[in-house]
Amino acid sequence: MQKPSSVTSGNIAPAIAGPYKDTKEVYVIGGMVLILAIVVGAAWLYSQNLVDSSATGLNPELANNQVSTLLKSQSATSPAPEPFAKTVATGASVPTNNIIHADIYFEVGRKGLTDEAKSILATQAEILKKNADWGLLVQGYTDQQGSASYNKQLGLKRADTVKEELMKAGVAENQIKVVSLGKEGVLCIDNSDVCRHMNRHVHLEMRKIGQEHMVVPTAATQTQESLLSTGYPEDIDPALPPIDEASGS
Repeated sequence: MQKPSSVTSGNIAPAIAGPYKDTKEVYVIGGMVLILAIVVGAAWLYSQNLVDSSATGLNPELANNQVSTLLKSQSATSPAPEPFAKTVATGASVPTNNIIHADIYFEVGRKGLTDEAKSILATQAEILKKNADWGLLVQGYTDQQGSASYNKQLGLKRADTVKEELMKAGVAENQIKVVSLGKEGVLCIDNSDVCRHMNRHVHLEMRKIGQEHMVVPTAATQTQESLLSTGYPEDIDPALPPIDEASGS
């Protein structure tokens, strides 16, 4: 009976178990990925610093010099602004239309001008004084109370009152033409207070004429002088009772 032989193979390392080998490879790969991520992150931060530096300027002194040079060049080429007050004054003295209308109303029982009427006439006077080639037609009106002759003279008196106020403000006499339509020019024909107030007025028509077309007004007639001194003409209809401002004329 033969004895079993013992065979030796020398120093043989033991085989590595499968799970231990896989864990080691995972650690190695993870470490490499981490190192790569750190390198990429550092590169990205460096590039961002370069972009920010170029945006803000690496040399603040150089940037300030460039801004100063730009502002100086703009100041040299930009025209100086026109004064605001000059524009307003020019616009107020030159009419934008070729004709301007206004109405002056008279209160019941009064022959003089109201504060509102004086304010309107002051505006008209400023335009006429600054524009010598403009003329003004002053038309006097009354309501229907009284005779045609009386109202014609009363309308003329009201128109002359307006003319005197304008001349007192400095308007040249040859720029003003005065006429009276009396009650013949009424538009509102009933006897209501509103209608009578509407008819009791002076209408102003101002337009550009040219100084060469203006005629120096003649001296006032005796009838006009009598009207201004007494306030009433002498040819009032005797069949009618005396009429004053309070009656609506």
